Amino acid sequence: MQLFYCFFLVVSFALCQQSNNPPFKIAITAEDSTIVAGADVLIKVSLTNTSNQDVHEGVMYKDGIGLDSTFRFKVRDEHGKLVPKRTYPNEELRAGRVSFRTIMAGHTHTQSQPVSVLYDMRKPGKYTIQVSRFSDKHEEMKSNIVTVTVTANGKDPNVQKR
Repeated sequence: MQLFYCFFLVVSFALCQQSNNPPFKIAITAEDSTIVAGADVLIKVSLTNTSNQDVHEGVMYKDGIGLDSTFRFKVRDEHGKLVPKRTYPNEELRAGRVSFRTIMAGHTHTQSQPVSVLYDMRKPGKYTIQVSRFSDKHEEMKSNIVTVTVTANGKDPNVQKR
């Protein structure tokens, strides 16, 4: 009987161990690193399921915005100041849709996100963007940081004139 309790204790302890590895990895890239002021700033977000289980989730997309509701964006200007969100009239009346998806264990789901639709990136300058999301255990998982340059005329400000 004592052997049974020892076995039960070991199995219980093993099942209760929580992995410190986050269930997802987020990586982002800018579709274009230099954008003309007023054009859409698009970021490709790759969400990799690093767990050993398929993940089933529902994602809300607001009409006219098109951002994945599971992501949080931090957009900063070249001085490190957070860029304000754009405001739209009657935002509380905006409709949307829910999309259901399954990200299989070990697989990656990539989608384009129009960050400038929600964040005011219409002024020329350099902007840094980072994406995060919370796990089911309320752990914040963060992506790498990308830099996008918004120009007034669409020319790369780093290229010197001859």
